[in-house]
Amino acid sequence: MIKKQLFLYSTMVATLVIAPGINQPSSANLPLITSPEFESLCRSGNRECAMIGKASHLTTQLIYELFDAEKTGNPTKIQQAIANIATLYQTESDAIKVVNTRLNLSDFFILEKEQVLGGYAVFLSRGEIIAGGIEKVSFVIGFKGLYPSLEDPNDIAVALSALPEHLYHDAGALIHKGFRDYSGSVFNHQISQDMINSIRELQNDPKTHVEIVVTGHSLGGSAILYAGMLVDAGINPENLKVIVFGSGPVAQANFISQYPDLIPNIIRIETPGDMLLYDDDSPMKPIYQTLGYVPFGRLIKATGSDRLNQPNQQLAILQQQQQISPSPDFDTKRLNLLQQILQERVAIHVYSYRYYYQIYRSHQGGGGSLW
Repeated sequence: MIKKQLFLYSTMVATLVIAPGINQPSSANLPLITSPEFESLCRSGNRECAMIGKASHLTTQLIYELFDAEKTGNPTKIQQAIANIATLYQTESDAIKVVNTRLNLSDFFILEKEQVLGGYAVFLSRGEIIAGGIEKVSFVIGFKGLYPSLEDPNDIAVALSALPEHLYHDAGALIHKGFRDYSGSVFNHQISQDMINSIRELQNDPKTHVEIVVTGHSLGGSAILYAGMLVDAGINPENLKVIVFGSGPVAQANFISQYPDLIPNIIRIETPGDMLLYDDDSPMKPIYQTLGYVPFGRLIKATGSDRLNQPNQQLAILQQQQQISPSPDFDTKRLNLLQQILQERVAIHVYSYRYYYQIYRSHQGGGGSLW
């Protein structure tokens, strides 16, 4: 049964690899959505408007631009991508560091080596003096989402390594193995460890206020597991905010009981129709249930996309008509509608979360706070 479910899981991932017309955004594939709850946060000047809006821009666009620039080896584009991230968070370019532990294609052919799949994340920090002479030090860790390429299979392999394993050897919560490797390889990197050591010192200083945002889109939902590792490393969960966009559940329910002080600080942003979510109409839900993975954290949800509702309605009508009066064109029409539905689900997953940055910008960032 589990093997069958994992085959279905791999099919869902494969659609992100082969889906046509999705690689570059355009007005034709940007889903039209709204989130009254998020817009209310922005109208009221709630600081979560800026926190979510900036995280959206970082994880659904800027981090991919940096990753693509690094893959092509273009130093000008790399510098520009880093500058764009620095501008977003009002910090200096030299405050931004990249951790890339992803495996190369050749690594997958070393059969005698036990592979630990790698991850990709951007680290940045910013300091400022706030009221009362308190120094506020802010950290952001943004995880890159799925990069679907058969020539660069690390991320696909991460997604497909879906069986539950312990967060640590013979201990801890049961979590998605691939996501554990993705976040764990970043956690163990020296850049991450240096940041953790700095935070531990700062959070014990009464003259310093520490804020940490850990965020990601899609595969970047491994940010939740990274945050759990931070708590285990001695980071105060009250200083953490975790924001994930379009990520399916990554752990079993025992993760909740192991990190009770972290869970209230997790925000998950979802769009109905996103093919990787836990929704009742998602093809992924039976797979998550088989593996025991459950969603947790506070949910902010958008409305559904009309471009998905329309072909769904047309498909329902077509099937009803076929029962009443069979048509020789039924299979062709049904296949075309299913293709439209699949393409729209992928577009929702890839692009709909950019909406939050657009709304944040239109409201001047909920009062102009860094977060």
